Amino acid sequence: MQITILSPDAQQYYQLLAPQFPHCEWFWAEQTEQLSQAALHSQVLLAAPADAAAILNDMPQLTWLHSTFAGVDALLDTALPRHYQLTNSRGVFGPLMSEYVFSHLLALTQQHQAYRAQQAQRLWQALPHQSLQGKTFCCIGSGNISQHLATTAAHFAMKPIALSYSGQTKAPFEQVFSFQQGLQACRQADVVVAVLPNTQATHNILNQQFFEHLADEVIFFNVGRGATVDHQALLAFLQQKPKARAIIDVCQPEPLPEDHPLWQQSNCIITPHIAAPSRVSDISRLFAEKLKAYLAGQELPDKVDFTKGY
Repeated sequence: MQITILSPDAQQYYQLLAPQFPHCEWFWAEQTEQLSQAALHSQVLLAAPADAAAILNDMPQLTWLHSTFAGVDALLDTALPRHYQLTNSRGVFGPLMSEYVFSHLLALTQQHQAYRAQQAQRLWQALPHQSLQGKTFCCIGSGNISQHLATTAAHFAMKPIALSYSGQTKAPFEQVFSFQQGLQACRQADVVVAVLPNTQATHNILNQQFFEHLADEVIFFNVGRGATVDHQALLAFLQQKPKARAIIDVCQPEPLPEDHPLWQQSNCIITPHIAAPSRVSDISRLFAEKLKAYLAGQELPDKVDFTKGY
């Protein structure tokens, strides 16, 4: 079995994986132009979606591609070949996303910025108490990452709900609504976290109509994909609702142009797509588990449906 790793961290992946599977023939490269012809004849590829998309036409023997990312939109172009099974790295990003989302929520709720300003004035004065307890936490999307976020929300005695295409009930959400039903439910949400993939169906799905259904003081996160949010609609919402907050880790394009007004919007925080990085240790562990199943002739877990995009 030939396996190719294409990644800036390829050597680290190789050092972690090759000793576990000594009977496989391993190839690795940090950049596409470094790949040998032998590497392009591998049956298995471990790579980020954009890197993989660039070489799919040159890998006719490819039977399985594992994405180092959860999102695989770079591989969904119908002009690209689909002669292989595709799996993604779901199941490892939930804890990281929870750290990101709740670090912001706790800082806002516990009023860190206000107390820091008071410290600069040598002012000892308690502000009115705020808490996450009893707040409604709404995930847009109900997949693995959203489920982990909901578990964390429940830990803080919040009420976790979700919107999804199916509206199918899933633990640990108290309720799951379809998108048609869910816009009304969004009015009651104190926190809304978008965790959607980038597909044709989700493009700009969080638009003016969506933001019109959010509460005036909502805290809105986008940790999914930037193309799912209409940024002009988001900007208009934030301008109209000064007590609302937005924390945006993804945008379209990335980075936002320097003259984009969201940079200067006082109730918007922008971070550079850092909420849940693909850590080599996590992805290696996940890939190794799948490779064991693959070599045993078993069904691969976490297969991506090309028609759905996830």
